Amino acid sequence: MKTLEKVNYKGFIWPLIVGIVLWCITPWRPSGLSVQAWQMFAVFVATIVGCITKPLPIGGTTLAGLVVTVLVGLAPMKDVTNAKGMVVNQGVLSSFGNSAAWLIAMAFIMAHGISKTGLGNRIAYIMIQKFGKRSLGIGYAITGLELILGALIPSNSARTGGVVWPVVESVSKEGYDSKPDDASRKKIGAYIDFTAFHANILSTALFITGAAPNMVAQQLAAQKGYQMSWAGWFFTAIVPVAVLAVIIPFVIYKMYPPEIKETPDAKKWADEKLAKMGPMSTPEKIMMSVFILSIVLWVLSGFFKIPQLDATFVAFLAVTILMTTGVLTMQDALKETGAWNILIWLSILMFMAGKLISYGFIDWFSKLVQNGLHGVSWGFVLAILVLLLFYTHYFFASGTAHMTALYLPFLSVAVATGAPLDLSAMLLAFTGAINASTTHYANGPASILATTGYVKQGEWWKMNFVLGLIYMIIFGTVGVLWMKIIGLW
Repeated sequence: MKTLEKVNYKGFIWPLIVGIVLWCITPWRPSGLSVQAWQMFAVFVATIVGCITKPLPIGGTTLAGLVVTVLVGLAPMKDVTNAKGMVVNQGVLSSFGNSAAWLIAMAFIMAHGISKTGLGNRIAYIMIQKFGKRSLGIGYAITGLELILGALIPSNSARTGGVVWPVVESVSKEGYDSKPDDASRKKIGAYIDFTAFHANILSTALFITGAAPNMVAQQLAAQKGYQMSWAGWFFTAIVPVAVLAVIIPFVIYKMYPPEIKETPDAKKWADEKLAKMGPMSTPEKIMMSVFILSIVLWVLSGFFKIPQLDATFVAFLAVTILMTTGVLTMQDALKETGAWNILIWLSILMFMAGKLISYGFIDWFSKLVQNGLHGVSWGFVLAILVLLLFYTHYFFASGTAHMTALYLPFLSVAVATGAPLDLSAMLLAFTGAINASTTHYANGPASILATTGYVKQGEWWKMNFVLGLIYMIIFGTVGVLWMKIIGLW
């Protein structure tokens, strides 16, 4: 007998309470806001709360928010045009033409090829083979692996769950009998488990396609007039991330030292794995070639602004090549549910954020704060906004929800007080990547690696607090100075 799928009905309670309360106080809304602006704010906030409480998966939650938006008359289904054919009210169906969402969807399908061909595992084993003689070396190897995978796999959770965590587990258990949930965890497993998490933060910060919150920042910054390209993000992030890639594994090694310092067996283990895989297969070679081609075209599109090399088109081109060469099939693409899931929810959230702008809510908010901070230097304001964006992540279990809720208002406030748009947009975007260094529920990789049994929750919070300070110091000094050198402000 068929049964109904489980639904977290309790998760609807807070979104409904928040949405209804905000909607009901529309007559007493702040002066200067239209009815539509306040009501759109109510629906948007309720949707974000739903992304946190998760009555449905994020795709279902945002669809519910979209349905409510249409039902209450805040947006039509189709674009409304005037007599001259100009769009005067954007319809919700137009939201699914969001280029960033399609870019990530295609990148997810490309990542399926990395997994299917075995290229990701081969890269992991080679890294361990070359740098695995000492436990600190394994920490750097895991970091290097993540930085490579950050360009290959656009989902931070997929990188951790699909490639890095299996390597961490195999090295720990098979190589050194370091098991979770017992005293042996500190032999080496705890160290490389925790290092793997921070390597993921660095890979997320290095590439605009490193995780969904980065793409949210890209889309929202564009609404303020700042365009983030793949190449632009990479070259802005490369120096602070390189500094952190050297510092973080060493700091963790000193703060959370493994009992085993020398790891000569790691190379043997990696050799055995590579021998079992055999020589690089034809699908792997094609996958590697397509990946390199994509990187080259993304860089060219960022530097030379070639219309035909739009970043999203490059991703479509890569997937098409992979299909026509037989590396991937259409069934592979259809089975990559993460691609279609993100296409739905990211498109919807960006549409709703756009409505907040068109109805004037964001301008009203930035002017309100600007008046309140009159006379305060923009540097001080920007520093406070970075701290707020970092530490408010303790209240969020989703980086995407967090960035969608706060990035655009914070960017608007920074610019309104005189801060350079380019500097503010990038610094806040990077903060959205590094603020995962807070809790064991900060993002998908945290949920994976903090629950393996290698690192205790108290250890996770204490060490992350220290490392979070290091991230902010490096991005706030080295990062800001580098952005000055390259002319970003």
